[in-house]
Amino acid sequence: MCIGGEASIWISQASPPGFSLWPMPAFLLSEIALLGVVGFLGIALEPQQLSTRGGLLVWIACGGLVGLSVLGAIGFSVIVFLAAPALAFFGAAILADIRRKRKMLPDLGVLVVSGIANFGLFYLIAFLK
Repeated sequence: MCIGGEASIWISQASPPGFSLWPMPAFLLSEIALLGVVGFLGIALEPQQLSTRGGLLVWIACGGLVGLSVLGAIGFSVIVFLAAPALAFFGAAILADIRRKRKMLPDLGVLVVSGIANFGLFYLIAFLK
């Protein structure tokens, strides 16, 4: 969902000649795709016993997407729809924690820190632009 949504927005916005999507919109769209890949890797690495940190990747991706969706809600933007993949990653992360019998409170802390950091980064970039 993250990569497909990002690609459709990028293609529709990049069509006018001489129009540059860099730095802010391209950075935002690239991060959405990156968070989707990170979340997918976290889910793919979760069943392996070798990966103890794989579960944290899903929480980080979920927090980043939540931060961006809050930013989209403040700015009345289409970015608010990132709440859908964030909820999907949230559900996958909770199920993985239950399956592995891990404590969820530290992972929720990772989600909050990731969301605040991502929100703060883009809020700062918006003010500097």
